[in-house]
Amino acid sequence: MLVGVIILGIVGIVCTVLGYLIWKKQKISLLHDYHYDKVSEENKPAFCKLSGIGVTLVGLGIFVTAVFIGITNSVWSFLAFIVGFVAGITLLIYSGRKYNR
Repeated sequence: MLVGVIILGIVGIVCTVLGYLIWKKQKISLLHDYHYDKVSEENKPAFCKLSGIGVTLVGLGIFVTAVFIGITNSVWSFLAFIVGFVAGITLLIYSGRKYNR
């Protein structure tokens, strides 16, 4: 079980770092090449902010889940994952629909 918690924690950290790079450094190419072509230059900062926050929320949800599983070993630990995943995916879908034209 410890190995699973460690892997989950690493995946959460990687997703959080990728979200930070998309959000703050505007690394739009980390998402998909399609976004690089379809998002205009003036919409790029807003798109990267929303998408980066979305990926960061997914990563934080995964990381918090790993911490809670490591501490409590409870099924309720996945509640953090569900909240982070739903919020993050919602932001990703919203930003994709709004700025991909």
